[in-house]
Amino acid sequence: MTDKYIDIDAVLEAKAPSLKKKLPGFVVSYLKRIVHEDELNVFLSKNWNEEGITFIGNFLAELGISYDIDGADKLPESGRNTFVCNHALGGLDGIILLKMLCDKYGEAKVVVNDILMYISPMKSLFIPVNVVGDKQNKESVSLIDECMESEIPILYFPSGKVSRRDKDGNIADLQWKKNFVTKSIEHRRNVVPMFFDGRNSNFFYNLAYWRTKFGIRQNIEMLYLADEMYKNKFAHFNIVIGDTIGCDSLRDMPAIEKARVIREKCYNLSKKN
Repeated sequence: MTDKYIDIDAVLEAKAPSLKKKLPGFVVSYLKRIVHEDELNVFLSKNWNEEGITFIGNFLAELGISYDIDGADKLPESGRNTFVCNHALGGLDGIILLKMLCDKYGEAKVVVNDILMYISPMKSLFIPVNVVGDKQNKESVSLIDECMESEIPILYFPSGKVSRRDKDGNIADLQWKKNFVTKSIEHRRNVVPMFFDGRNSNFFYNLAYWRTKFGIRQNIEMLYLADEMYKNKFAHFNIVIGDTIGCDSLRDMPAIEKARVIREKCYNLSKKN
């Protein structure tokens, strides 16, 4: 029997019991389908005791995902390095980039929303950030500083959110936050810009656009990220590595402006494909 690591009924009962009573059965069934509850639970039952890189390697194999690295020779051989990238897919891209970095360096970590710490097999790969509550936020900052002070390669998605499609039809990250710049300066880390060539479905972008247009604050499109992963089953992706930016050159302009410039460098890499 498959264990239920993902249980929509239990989540609704715990988080919104009154809503659960009102929801028609077909709505609950739809939620289970778009989060791929059954498929994910089968995979998790087989792999829950695996750790870090083995777990994500097995997941990519399960989905039949492959990728190429354009400019692999530009990956630094040593030193303290912060790797930054556009957040094209909102989940699968992070898994692929972690696999790439772990294959190269033996280990890596990514800065993530702390809700992902519920994925126990991946905890060793995460630097959780909790934006709710001062005390927890201080603990998050302390952990980031500890990791940044080490030689571990660290992956950042500076937008903090998956790429969206704008009114002109362009798919790109929102503004990049400056934290990766300030932390890299503080801990004398070089920055390696990367571009991940991938996209989600038109449905995802249209939902995000109209949700915003109608002033709905809840990011309901995030419910579909698991579905987007499975839509990319057997997909092949390309990752482009840019020239390393030395930590000393990060000081030549305000951090928020430097983040904008590095974001531009990242997207310029896409033109080399």
